[in-house]
Amino acid sequence: MADRGIKVVILGASLLTLCALSFYSGYIKAINDLSTSIAERRSDFVACINDANSIPTELQQVIDSRVEEELLRHLPEANRNKATVDGGLFPKTVNQFAAGALRVSRDELLLAYDFGVPMKAADDQDAVILYNHARAFPSDKQLQGEAVHGSDGESISKTSTSQALEHCEALNLIYLPIGSNTRPPMNECYVIIGDFESYHINRWMRMPDFATTPRKERQFDSKLPLRHVGRITMPKGIDELDVPDLWDNFEKREKGFLFEHFEALRIFLENVDSVLEDLKQLLKERNVVRNNTVVVLTVNAGQSELLSNFICSAKGKGFDTGNILVFPTDEESKLLAEGLGVATYYDKKNLGALPKGEAKMYGDPIFAAMMFAKILCVAYVNMLGHDVLFQDVDIVWYRDPLEYFHDTSNKDLQNMDILFQHDGSSQPRYNPLSANSGFYYVRWNKKTQYLFTSFVYHGAVVRKTKSHQQVLVQLLLEHASMFGLNIKVFDKAETDMFPGGWHFHQHWDSIRDIIDGNSNAYILHFSWTENKVNKLLFMRQMNEWYVQEQCITNDVTKLVEGGVVTDGSLIVSCCSKEPIFSCHYKDKPSKWPCKDSPKIDKKGKLFWK
Repeated sequence: MADRGIKVVILGASLLTLCALSFYSGYIKAINDLSTSIAERRSDFVACINDANSIPTELQQVIDSRVEEELLRHLPEANRNKATVDGGLFPKTVNQFAAGALRVSRDELLLAYDFGVPMKAADDQDAVILYNHARAFPSDKQLQGEAVHGSDGESISKTSTSQALEHCEALNLIYLPIGSNTRPPMNECYVIIGDFESYHINRWMRMPDFATTPRKERQFDSKLPLRHVGRITMPKGIDELDVPDLWDNFEKREKGFLFEHFEALRIFLENVDSVLEDLKQLLKERNVVRNNTVVVLTVNAGQSELLSNFICSAKGKGFDTGNILVFPTDEESKLLAEGLGVATYYDKKNLGALPKGEAKMYGDPIFAAMMFAKILCVAYVNMLGHDVLFQDVDIVWYRDPLEYFHDTSNKDLQNMDILFQHDGSSQPRYNPLSANSGFYYVRWNKKTQYLFTSFVYHGAVVRKTKSHQQVLVQLLLEHASMFGLNIKVFDKAETDMFPGGWHFHQHWDSIRDIIDGNSNAYILHFSWTENKVNKLLFMRQMNEWYVQEQCITNDVTKLVEGGVVTDGSLIVSCCSKEPIFSCHYKDKPSKWPCKDSPKIDKKGKLFWK
């Protein structure tokens, strides 16, 4: 240790000697001229030493401190006060994590780097870049000074993205809310503390202690002290990422979601090897895998008509349905999928106990229970080493979306591990990604395999929150931060390839482009729709319904001779060669005017004028 200390001192003395003349010739000018900043002199000195050799951390800290002390000691007192108080954006007490700052155009930054997150519309907005050390400042001498002192001694200077990030060896990205949000507006403060680094934001609110306060009384109160809460806790006391219970009633031994999920995991783990072997054989026999990709859907009897429409629509438009794999959760939907001629795997042990009925609305118990099937079907195919295009059954294709995801000329796209349709919702539980879990593409690699393995283990949280989507978003954020998972969400406003419910219900220009044949859309996802009944009606008046009336039944055995459904035997009786159009609501998009139809929303506007 003593020898090492001597070496550090000798090295430091040598380096200081080599750079002294250059340094002090510069700082003499700074004594009476604050146009030459301390940051400039310090960065010149450090650059000189860096050119000579790399510096041990402890020596670098000594150098930084001595340089500033010497400069300030030789400044006239008036200038010394200006340099330490008025002349800097940040005081010395925070300069170990905030040595300086610059601004860049938010739009320019987003053009330079695809962070994968859809951005909220905001005109003339800047991003702030904090520097932890003068070595990270740009090479430009004036910008170095402005990074410390600002453009006029007060405001943060603005420069180009390339200059601002010129010497940044690492970039830590933080998103903060702007404008209106679905979380009620609050007076928010942001605390940055110098310490060991962390990649999480902890939220504190003026709330009562949840452990001792009845649920109905958990309200924001400005008179209460700040208290640590979950990051998606709302002012009304609702934690939208609530923890699932082990017991519903401990005294009566009534199991909660956690215990129930333990049982689901037991069945999964006991059977995963045999399921994967079965699937591997099925994919090979049916030649389902194309370009190492499988299109995956899952369905129960309650949503079977939507599956029929997707398959019949795809066949009617000439798409190849041979690479589609359906995971039914009951015998009825299994027979239907087989009868429509697509590869089908019924995982009865894991999925056979799921409900058969249709979800009456988003988030109801049937909807929540079906979410485990959405997790498993993607996890299985991903485990087998294949890419997955997962989609809900309430989708129609205009072009084969695999052509987009397989476009090797788009290098940036090929570098993404998982790509999503934009949901459109700005609710805090989905932010900042707002990824729609009803249409996404997963590239097979170890990062996505671990993502979906983790998702399987989070099934209890999915049931508790009644949302597959919000749990997946939180896992995506964690895996992006921890493992470098590359995520892309296609911005709803900036791209028109993958429109969904936000476009159908709110952004009609996109839908009119589809109707007029001027759109780049590959699909239309009828999300943001309360129930299956409305989805069917919306599809019909968009001229995207291809299912014969006699096929809208759970007993498809009546549609074939002898009551035995075989591969493809339902196509003729179920699928219409041409779309079946009908009007239902004049305040929703339609292929042709539906002016004589009623409104579905009291304040709804006419789609056709």
